[in-house]
Amino acid sequence: MIYDALEMTYRSVKVKKDPECAVCGKNPSITELIDYEAFCGTVSDEAQQAVAGATITAGELKNMLDRDEAVFLVDVREPNEYEIVSIPGAVLIPKGEFISGAALQSLPQDKRIVLHCKTGVRSAECLAVVKSAGFADAVHVGGGVIAWVNQVDPLLPVY
Repeated sequence: MIYDALEMTYRSVKVKKDPECAVCGKNPSITELIDYEAFCGTVSDEAQQAVAGATITAGELKNMLDRDEAVFLVDVREPNEYEIVSIPGAVLIPKGEFISGAALQSLPQDKRIVLHCKTGVRSAECLAVVKSAGFADAVHVGGGVIAWVNQVDPLLPVY
């Protein structure tokens, strides 16, 4: 059914069923609903344990940076997100590199690791990996870059 609001009319359109459709075709490959929590980015039990006592605010991060504390700020988002907006001084190392373990070799031993993402979900998952690798004082920014924009630098874009 198509509704044309300018003309205030309805029109019916016949659509043929695709025999190769993954949901309703001859041999469907999608037979159940997705795991909503996993798909929508809920935090795993490991990440929940890792962030307990290891979450800082955007304001606390700003204070750390203003005091020139020895921190290694890591953005775990994807490159296209990093291009839109980033916290000054952040190094981009996408979450996938933490999950595979490849990122661990690039983390300095002499600085505190501070992770962030868009809202804090991905950085929490990365924090669990980093802590299990022995970086006990690592933290992540609760609320991520969105919190940074809202609390520290509202002139930056939000997506």
